[in-house]
Amino acid sequence: MSTSTPQNDAKTVANRTIVQAAVLAVVVLLSIVAWLAFDFILLLFASILFGVLIHGVSRWLCSKTALSYKLSMGVFFVLLLLGLGGGGWLVAPSIAEQADALSDSLPEAVERLRERAEQLPWANELLQQRERLEDSLPDGSSAFSVVTKVMGSIVGALSSFAIAFAIGICLAINPQVYVRGLLKLMPLGYRPRAAEVLDESGSTLRAWLLAKLLEMLLIGVLTTLGLWLLGIELALVLGLIAGLLSFIPNIGPVLAVIPALLLASLEGGRTVLYVAALYLFIQTLESYVFTPWMQQRIVSVPPALTIAVQLLFGLLAGTLGLLLATPLAAVGMVLVRMLYVEDLLGDRPQATDGPSD
Repeated sequence: MSTSTPQNDAKTVANRTIVQAAVLAVVVLLSIVAWLAFDFILLLFASILFGVLIHGVSRWLCSKTALSYKLSMGVFFVLLLLGLGGGGWLVAPSIAEQADALSDSLPEAVERLRERAEQLPWANELLQQRERLEDSLPDGSSAFSVVTKVMGSIVGALSSFAIAFAIGICLAINPQVYVRGLLKLMPLGYRPRAAEVLDESGSTLRAWLLAKLLEMLLIGVLTTLGLWLLGIELALVLGLIAGLLSFIPNIGPVLAVIPALLLASLEGGRTVLYVAALYLFIQTLESYVFTPWMQQRIVSVPPALTIAVQLLFGLLAGTLGLLLATPLAAVGMVLVRMLYVEDLLGDRPQATDGPSD
């Protein structure tokens, strides 16, 4: 029987304290690095998102044809370029023309709305308060500077996505190299489970992105057709805006309806009501038909959690954080379910013996 001495006990406690302090220091250091490199981490996640999409489509083409994986990826890029080039050749001139007309019409619509508001006592008082607030702000804090900052943020997000797409191509060419390298960092006994978590996270991202792209196409087409039937001249560019902004759940549809309502206000109050009803109908269709179908195939993120994550990442990283908030929340739900609920708490789903009658 081994006996422990006070000296050995003190050495054990000291070693344990040193290990705990080292672990805490590593966690704090990683947290500081993550905070300082938050934009880079988001850019890396966007690259993974593109890589997962390219890999999924290429693998699907490989399974449906006799082509190898890399040839299937080449076919995917050829089809993508042909689709973008053909679509750009057909509609790009109309979109550019309508975008110029929209940029000219929106200031006129805002000015008319301001003139109508000045006829209302309470609205006139609000406008005067806003003017006093703008006069009290320092130079450079005008509405024009705010718009300039927003546009600069959008341009920055687009350039970041271009870089992320290039990195995503590199990731999709040989994804197993990166997966194996990441698994090498895990303890030996946990590598099979880590592989399951990575596979589930990748499947969730792939399903979410494909469903979101289909949703964007659906909303863009329905909005364009609806506005065209209502006689709105700039239906194509407004439909494009609605489709692109639908990538951002909850916030995107609200932003998309603003230019449409402003443009409709030039036609009269009845047109405004028709346009508002159209957008409401499309969003109802998306919320009660498409979203439930999509949530049956991917992880369901509660709306309150989605909005909270959007606000948090929007404050931390601007437009890029706002765009990536929802897929990050979806992956986070997968990690919480598999690593915390199932592994740490032991609450695993019970397997059924067979189909029930």
